[in-house]
Amino acid sequence: MSAALPPAAALSSRAPGVDILLIATPDFHAEISLQGGQLLGFRAAGQQPLLYLSPQAVFQPGKAIRGGVPLCWPWFGPHPDDASLPAHGVARTHIWRLDEIREDAGAFHVKLSGPERDGLSAEIEYHLGATLQVALTTRNHGDRPQRLSAALHSYLAVGDATQASLSGLAGARCHDKVTDREGRWPDTDFHFHGEVDCIVYSERPAVLRDPVWNRCIRVTAEGAGSVVVWNPAAEKAARLSDLPDAGWRDFVCVETANAGDDARLLAPGSSHRLACRLTLEPLAAECGV
Repeated sequence: MSAALPPAAALSSRAPGVDILLIATPDFHAEISLQGGQLLGFRAAGQQPLLYLSPQAVFQPGKAIRGGVPLCWPWFGPHPDDASLPAHGVARTHIWRLDEIREDAGAFHVKLSGPERDGLSAEIEYHLGATLQVALTTRNHGDRPQRLSAALHSYLAVGDATQASLSGLAGARCHDKVTDREGRWPDTDFHFHGEVDCIVYSERPAVLRDPVWNRCIRVTAEGAGSVVVWNPAAEKAARLSDLPDAGWRDFVCVETANAGDDARLLAPGSSHRLACRLTLEPLAAECGV
């Protein structure tokens, strides 16, 4: 770590080799794991958590942490050429360096630098305040173009996934990874009944309505042409050792992504910024897109 910590921030060890940056202010609490460069939690004062962190998450060097906002980089899903490499890339288990943390008018800006691979480097920036912003910047330092796919794998906390609904993606082209079929996202609000794992090709904001906690979470993306919607439902959740059997009811993943056909080709010397803004809004008729 090279950054000095302001009074509201502290470093703590969750487990040997897994250090956590804690930020506690009168307005919010946040936790960032240096392993994975991963935002684990964000909770505004007087609100339910914005993000879900599995109570069975594994905090161990080399193990991905289930929950928060894992960073899938520099590939999303299986590696396109080598099945022996880890799913979703190397960022989730890399130890990131804390380069900067500063406070400005009650909001915090945190910058971390991460892994380098095949000439690509990664940097993550968090803006924590009235809204939550996450920005992943990739640079190509090499002398040839490099393929990039990535995702900000946001586990959005909900009171009950079976009562939540998602709007904003109506009619978009999509790839259902459960059935391995191409199609169109429904024209009506989407409800979560059964396993969902879908790449939706859309640049529009998505809104997750949560009637149990009487709120909406608006997801606004930048540098993304795809959204990954994921919830494992009961059968698959039972096979995941780091997720309670009923844990699937506590979150919906709405991931800002460059996934599937939205993978990018970075020219030498170029960079790409993948970012999202998560905004809490009270549940109301106008809470939509």
